[in-house]
Amino acid sequence: MKVLLTGATGFVGSHIVEELISNNHDIIATIRKTSNLKWIKDSPVQFEYCSLNDVENLSKIVSSVDVIIHCAGVVRALNWENYYTTNVVGTKNLIQAAIKNKSNIKKFIYISSQAAMGPSQTEKPKFLTEEEKPVSNYGKSKLFAEQEVKKLEGQIPYTIIRPASVYGPRDKDIFIFFNLVKHHLKPNTYNKRFIQLVFVKDIAKVISLSLNNKNTNNKTYYLCDGNIYTWKDVATTIAKANNIKTIPIVLFDFIFKTVASFYELVAKITKKPQVLSKEKIIEMLQTYWTADNSNIIKDTDFEFTKLENGAKITYNWYLANKYF
Repeated sequence: MKVLLTGATGFVGSHIVEELISNNHDIIATIRKTSNLKWIKDSPVQFEYCSLNDVENLSKIVSSVDVIIHCAGVVRALNWENYYTTNVVGTKNLIQAAIKNKSNIKKFIYISSQAAMGPSQTEKPKFLTEEEKPVSNYGKSKLFAEQEVKKLEGQIPYTIIRPASVYGPRDKDIFIFFNLVKHHLKPNTYNKRFIQLVFVKDIAKVISLSLNNKNTNNKTYYLCDGNIYTWKDVATTIAKANNIKTIPIVLFDFIFKTVASFYELVAKITKKPQVLSKEKIIEMLQTYWTADNSNIIKDTDFEFTKLENGAKITYNWYLANKYF
């Protein structure tokens, strides 16, 4: 099967590339001239320089593929306009190209985010049938992009994937947490907060399973390993899986807010989005980020990687690649 993959050079996208290749799919990856090909440069991938705003070229590329996997997007931006232009308008342009070539497109898979759903009100997992209430511009942009994808119904089968917080080899966000554990610190928030996680390779495998699975047509799925954790639980699991002794440290909310304010200032000066922002902290300080993953298990019979296994694989990858 010939697959068009956007966002192939990113953290999640590069793992999708590996999974598709292992299943003998041909890949066309749209890239920019500024794209870092580090993780996929030696892969048997056809690269096409094309922006999501280049409607004419997108249509030409789409005309030669069977499936579109849309993983590209911005996670950090300076303002709503930047989120909207890339995550919403870019998705809309790709969908228009798909519809123009709908006779040969068998599926459109969109990688969204748990942020599009918004947090749950209690520890009880939020169902996909519940109202979406994103708390950040990023989440809103992903939700609006999902709405564009749903316009494909009746023309091209689609699948929308909403991963929980993603960890795994090549990640630079939750790596900060692994790094603290490596230095024998067990971080935990002062106020209890509940989250769910998904191993990056599981996202890639679910997408691969969805390519020819009609059960996943025109459906939205939430991906996580099924367990609910506090940050203390996560640190404890990472430490135990890698035989690391730790001492607990408490992270108060004002620390996150202060650090975010600093990064906001840096962003204004450099005019570049930073790792942390006030909006990111708003997301982080929600009490419950929990949702129901039963639908994807039912439709694909997929078994998610346990955190202790994923944590060991990830930690050893960081060691091998000198991240610490």
